[in-house]
Amino acid sequence: MKVRVIALKKGANILLSLMQLNIGGAETHVVELAKELKRKGFNIIVTSNGGVYVRELEEAGIKHYSVPLQNKNPLNMIKAARLLKKIIKEEKIDIVHSHARIPSFILGRLHRHMKFPFVTTAHWVFNTGYGLKYITDWGEKTVAVSEDIKTYLMDNYHVPEGDINVTINGIDTNKFSSDIVCDDVMREFGISEEETVITYVSRLDESRSLVAKQLIEAIPELNKKIDKLKVVIVGAGDDFDNVKALTNKVNGMVGRDVIVLAGARTDINKLIAPCRLFIGVSRAALEAMAANKPVIIAGNEGYIGLFDEGKLNVGIDTNFCCRGCEQSTSELLKRDVLKFFDMSLEEQKSLGNYGRQLIEKEYSVSRMADDSIKVYDWALQKNKEILISGYYGFKNSGDDALLKAIIQDLKCYKESPNIVVLSANPRETMENYKVKSISRLNPVKIFGHMNNADMLISGGGTLIQDRTSTKSLWYYLTIISIALRKKLKVMLYSNGIGPLEKKKNIEVTKKILDKVDLITLRDEKSAKALRDIGVENKNVMITADPALDLDVADKSRGAAILVEEGVPSGVKILGVSVRRWQNLGPDFEDEIAKVCDYAYEKYGYYTVFLPMQASRDLVILQNIGRKMKNKSSLVKKRYCVEDMISIMSCFDLCIGMRLHTLIYAAVNAVPVMGLVYDPKISSFMDYTHQKNYINVENLCGDRLTEMLDSCISNYNELKKDLQCNYNELKQKAQLNGKLAAELYEKGSVSI
Repeated sequence: MKVRVIALKKGANILLSLMQLNIGGAETHVVELAKELKRKGFNIIVTSNGGVYVRELEEAGIKHYSVPLQNKNPLNMIKAARLLKKIIKEEKIDIVHSHARIPSFILGRLHRHMKFPFVTTAHWVFNTGYGLKYITDWGEKTVAVSEDIKTYLMDNYHVPEGDINVTINGIDTNKFSSDIVCDDVMREFGISEEETVITYVSRLDESRSLVAKQLIEAIPELNKKIDKLKVVIVGAGDDFDNVKALTNKVNGMVGRDVIVLAGARTDINKLIAPCRLFIGVSRAALEAMAANKPVIIAGNEGYIGLFDEGKLNVGIDTNFCCRGCEQSTSELLKRDVLKFFDMSLEEQKSLGNYGRQLIEKEYSVSRMADDSIKVYDWALQKNKEILISGYYGFKNSGDDALLKAIIQDLKCYKESPNIVVLSANPRETMENYKVKSISRLNPVKIFGHMNNADMLISGGGTLIQDRTSTKSLWYYLTIISIALRKKLKVMLYSNGIGPLEKKKNIEVTKKILDKVDLITLRDEKSAKALRDIGVENKNVMITADPALDLDVADKSRGAAILVEEGVPSGVKILGVSVRRWQNLGPDFEDEIAKVCDYAYEKYGYYTVFLPMQASRDLVILQNIGRKMKNKSSLVKKRYCVEDMISIMSCFDLCIGMRLHTLIYAAVNAVPVMGLVYDPKISSFMDYTHQKNYINVENLCGDRLTEMLDSCISNYNELKKDLQCNYNELKQKAQLNGKLAAELYEKGSVSI
């Protein structure tokens, strides 16, 4: 049965909550969002401590409740919680959307008891020190106003990537345009048509007023070079008195009121209208662009400068807040202000037109509201969890690649999937993959999440086998069995199967696998292994290893890593990745060392040893390196999946023993010699039409050198064949995610 998708209905009651409604980017964002949501047919209620924008909301027919949400005073917070609880009940709120830390913390506590759908927006990055991290609640789903804030949420609060939607600071392009009449404002502040006006808008709190003071300090020099200069500074805050004192001082030095302080205003569109140049950040800068005004983007967090198409990417990346850019200075401001006024009128007009076009195309208030509605729908759907069980959290690059690929595949076919990974290292898994994670050995948490889950994915990798351990086989079968008892949909995700050798293990495996909803396998040998143990499940399909669907490597990144690891530049590289194994012969290390020396002496190939799992690979690779006559390098640091694939892209040939070494090579069309310690290795080599492989139990130096000679003599043909095979396998690998999403949504699949 298909999962019912719940969408927010027109007329729904939406509560928007923030600290206050004075001048500020977040405050203006909420005001415009509230008005646009109302235009789209929703009933909007706003709670805050009040401020200058309350009147604008009420004039738009939006109800505002005054609630003490402006600070962390415990008495205020208790009072606020009581008021919010009453408002949510009496107004029959369908969605709660919080826009600041304090209301989010209070509403998060209420959400736990009242169970209303709860969404938050992150407008800024917060201080996480002094325990402040623990009084922050990001709701069930989160809106971030820029990509860097999204990254901040994932890195600092471990908010799953699938729970975050990046939005924009939407601008009302009718309110902010070049057609605005501003005669009343010009009369109020004594601005004449002949004057050259620069407008600055920002809160004048100590944390936001740096550029205002830098601009004021630059006025004496600017006044000498710009005819009839007038600077209008709009905003109020806890640093207003200091700004005012500096203004009075500079006006006195100049001998006239060149600087005007407008204070807190809501008619920002009229204050922007008379200016030739605007200075500010974030939403205020976008509003000025919408009004066809050229903009210098500068704020407390950094300096972008005079905005044009060349500054677009850094603007988008930082939400036009300059985070991570060079620090603003009075000298930078003077430089760019004078640069602007040295331009021709056509060049100045062109900058203004570019800004307006950008806002119309990318920053409409309608799109901002639609982004929020999308997240409301996510929260309403209450998507049940998808648990992923496998060999995760053990610092094995191959299994890291599998997990990354599975998560990536699910996101391709399911928007905002609620993923929880069973891991040996949940914290690291959360940090690396931006999903929820729990300990794979914590039965209380596993049972708890099974109660909230709708589906279990087991895999990828060769989990169903007893050659390495009966204990691990029974672990994975137990997880599957519990999921089946709890009526979860269960999928084996591109598994390798076997070998299974013990009678009892075969009986239990057959019994359990016959009950699962879907089995995808990475090769024909795994399908045969299922048939051999008597599995009769009809929902079985051969696809391909999920890692074959990973993104293309960044070769320049791989080259940079190899330089850091001491690999000489400009050499042909033979990559070697082997592991410890119980059936390795006593001469294994000597034979590998000999073929590496042979590759160097005959063909000029420099050996680089690449551990896939340092705890099991490092010692044997070091031993081989010591036994070589020629120099070699060992990749010592642990790298993420993307970096490992990038490193492999720099290899010209590879000797591989682990499956995902071979897969990384296939992704990059690197000819490979396979060392078979498990049937999955020979199976993959056959599946990709590669003939150069040998069983580790029968390892022979002469055979290795023959394979090396064959690879080099047929090098171009091998690369071409690998590329063709890879493209075919990638398409098969993509089926895994498609089938998983279909099973999750419909409860069954059609094979």
